[in-house]
Amino acid sequence: MEVKELVSVLSDTQVLGKDYSTLELSSIVNDTRKVKENSCFIAIKGEQFDGHQALASVVKEGAKLLIVEDIPDNWQEMDAMIVKVTSTYRAQAILANKFYNMPSQQLNLVAVTGTNGKTTTSTMISDLLMALGRKTGLVGTIHYKVDQTYYPAVNTTPNALELQSLYAEMLSAGCKDAIIEASSHALSLGRIWYSDVDCAIFTNLTREHLDFHKTMEHYAYAKSLLFAQMGQQFHSGKPRIAIINLEDPYHEVMIAATAADIVTYSLSDTKATAYVSDIESQRGTTTFVLHYAGKAHTVKLPMLGEYNISNYLAAFLTMTIYYGFPVEDVLIATSEFRGVTGRMQSIDEGQDFTAIVDFAHTSDALERVLQELSSRKTRKLIALTGHSGGNRDSGARPELGDLLFKYADEIVFTADNPRFEGVDKIVSELVQQHTEKPYVVIEKREEAIEYAITHAGTDDIILFAGKGGEAYQIIKDEYIPYDEVAVVRNTLKKQLTK
Repeated sequence: MEVKELVSVLSDTQVLGKDYSTLELSSIVNDTRKVKENSCFIAIKGEQFDGHQALASVVKEGAKLLIVEDIPDNWQEMDAMIVKVTSTYRAQAILANKFYNMPSQQLNLVAVTGTNGKTTTSTMISDLLMALGRKTGLVGTIHYKVDQTYYPAVNTTPNALELQSLYAEMLSAGCKDAIIEASSHALSLGRIWYSDVDCAIFTNLTREHLDFHKTMEHYAYAKSLLFAQMGQQFHSGKPRIAIINLEDPYHEVMIAATAADIVTYSLSDTKATAYVSDIESQRGTTTFVLHYAGKAHTVKLPMLGEYNISNYLAAFLTMTIYYGFPVEDVLIATSEFRGVTGRMQSIDEGQDFTAIVDFAHTSDALERVLQELSSRKTRKLIALTGHSGGNRDSGARPELGDLLFKYADEIVFTADNPRFEGVDKIVSELVQQHTEKPYVVIEKREEAIEYAITHAGTDDIILFAGKGGEAYQIIKDEYIPYDEVAVVRNTLKKQLTK
């Protein structure tokens, strides 16, 4: 794409430097390490680094178009065309959409938002679509997926430039369907600007990220931006769809924010578009009756927890109402579903106790998991966890600790993305004045897992909470590769061979 065509979509600009308006650009980047000959470089003012500090070096690397907020003092000496804008962060969303030829408009784009359930719901939708023979793209907490190619996920939702690049790659790979997790940070910071969302899902809203949003009202507003940004245009001859969980008290905020057609789900409200009854669970599976369009259908999921039924309802409505698949086809695809990595995942290596890995790290999610497992225990429930909010929302810790001491029989406290905060400090804020249940503190997570497994007895249940399918541990500012499922599985194998 020529420079003049790309920058033509920007308003309120000042153009300086060399005239490269007819130059064919090779790439558009905001990372100095990705600059190559004839690149467009967007200087972003980030938390850790300001791209304006690297303008001279990126020009030496071959960047010919610079998008800036501040004009460099030595701009006359630079072999580049310089375009000054009010906000490079906003400009990158516009430019990326233009450079990649508006790729999200060519996709069926589904976005899932909510405190809990985003990963499970989005994975269910992707898996159901694949079971029905479609290639999918998936952007979320566990990984970014383009058909059968997987990339590690640093943020649940990447910045707009990377997101538009992923959409374009999905189209090149033959994907027609993309499912993304829309985090509240991403919505507040504009990472989803110019993502043309056709179907948006709201799962729930519970306390999290208040270090960033400050209040639950601001947090809810951030989530509602997804629905407000859907627009009022038809896509493929039909309106945009908003799928809303009626169980959550903030559902009215989401409904009020959008002009999309509303579809609802509930575990019990018979006024919802889809609801359930006759829930029965046994080890590793849940069976229930799904009521939809005046008919009842028996469904079996390879997961525990009523909240996972709720997640499934959102996925089911996406498949039937947004995509238009026959109910029978969706139910057949459901029978092939094998669960979600790190979401109430049972790890069985032949041990005589139950080992469950789950991402639960908010008070709502943790209570749901602990309630579920506590109701099933015949002996002890051992909970291993920390608090993933190192240097973040420490105000959530007292409630998390109360829940652990309420439901678990023994607790193993350990590191969970502590960042620069001391594990002992985090644990002290979780424990508070509780002394009624035995607990230990083992900072290194692998050692804590080995301790829990070693001390588990026949028919006990161990919950490994907080990491789920996350592919890293954040220690200080370093992202260290980590796989909770693999660590638990390997530790069980090791223990069984002793």
